[in-house]
Amino acid sequence: MATLKQIEANRLNAQKSTGPRSVEGKAVVRMNALKAGIDAQSTIIRGENPADLEALTNEYLQAHSPATPQERFYVDILIHCDWQMRRLTRADAQLWEYRFQDYSHLPEDCPLGKIYFYTDRVFARLERRMKDVERSYKDASQELARLQSARAPEPDPAPPLQPSETEPISPGIGFVPPEPCDNPPTLSRQAELAQDPLETGSAARIGCPPNVGSPQARSVWET
Repeated sequence: MATLKQIEANRLNAQKSTGPRSVEGKAVVRMNALKAGIDAQSTIIRGENPADLEALTNEYLQAHSPATPQERFYVDILIHCDWQMRRLTRADAQLWEYRFQDYSHLPEDCPLGKIYFYTDRVFARLERRMKDVERSYKDASQELARLQSARAPEPDPAPPLQPSETEPISPGIGFVPPEPCDNPPTLSRQAELAQDPLETGSAARIGCPPNVGSPQARSVWET
């Protein structure tokens, strides 16, 4: 029995636990509240391994990922039907073996015929039971698919924007590309414009009509 100091230490350690932080850990913990269905203690019979049922349960949980108690209910039915079908399949094989040992003088040429002749009703009941299990499995599978398809779809994350290789590069703010001139001025005229303090910008230096500047500059160009 734990002492008071041990109980207090366990209580303090429990307060330090923050739970799983990874995505995988959170996905596993999300199933904890739903693991109240299939129980190995109440499902396993003699000759069966509880570890096999636990492995089968984990496979169905990972394959279907039930998010609600209703979905988990139908997943439990799938697990139960699968486990029951495996059990009935073993029963079918053991029934044949039992009849082989029961009948001491079986004809060597047709032993199966004699066994089935005397055990046809037993095999018929077993076959009906297997069909019922198979039907229940199909019904649960369809209902589970209907519930999961009715979920609100989660929005896909928007992909990061990638600059287009064919997108033209826009010029810098305030930059106006010069326009070609039909009648460029002579060299003497360009020299006069270059010496004019009223004329600013690259338009005067390349000999094109200025599109910016003072009215005096434009009048000089026009003369």
